[in-house]
Amino acid sequence: MRAFITIAINTFRETIRNKVLYNILLAAGVVLFLSMSFGDLSIFSRVQVMADFGLTTMSITGLLLAVFIGVGMLGKEISSKTIYMVVTKPVSREAFITGKFAGLFVILVLNLILVGLVFLLSIHVLGSAIKFKLGWAVLLIIMEMGVMVSASLFFSTFSTPTLAAIFTIGFYICGHLNDLVGIGAEQKNNLLWSGALKVIYYMLPNLEHFNIRTQVVYNLGIPQGYIFTAVCYGVLYIALFLILSIMFFSEKDL
Repeated sequence: MRAFITIAINTFRETIRNKVLYNILLAAGVVLFLSMSFGDLSIFSRVQVMADFGLTTMSITGLLLAVFIGVGMLGKEISSKTIYMVVTKPVSREAFITGKFAGLFVILVLNLILVGLVFLLSIHVLGSAIKFKLGWAVLLIIMEMGVMVSASLFFSTFSTPTLAAIFTIGFYICGHLNDLVGIGAEQKNNLLWSGALKVIYYMLPNLEHFNIRTQVVYNLGIPQGYIFTAVCYGVLYIALFLILSIMFFSEKDL
């Protein structure tokens, strides 16, 4: 436990010093500011446009953080050989991977909360009441990005940072298109092709489970228990990716 906490704190401190972090946050702030004027060009209300843009910006911001910081973290440790200083000490591979994830996830949560506060402030400036559903939407985005960070660590354990970044972005895109894969599997008459699509559908996590933008923007109802189920879904996938990361990292010859 002491090794886990130490690695998590060191990861947090190292990430805070990363200039990419502040560039991504600055870009997110600019997008949120510009979205306040986009409502004038839309047939929808400015608040609806702002809510849609804000939640989308938070999701993309989390993805960029997972790609540029999460992916590079492990690769940087290996390329700079600083990892040898850690694994030669009485530190288990499990503590190393989970500590890295914890440090990155805390940074991710803090940054998404910061972007979320700017987002909520912008809605308040527009003169609209802040809906409670926005909080649930932010929570699910945080869970989605937790899955993305764990996935980026997993890809980093067996590939280069560049390939891991490509895999992570591809994973994000496929995760949000998973519903279409499921629909395609039902509509295909070819049993082999339909079976292959069903395997892909059930193997890949459906990241659309974390997307309730439509319900928030258009003030639609959220099924009872949906938020709890989505959070549990995210926790299970985070645990799965961390277990796989530990397994692959344990096989590395360091």
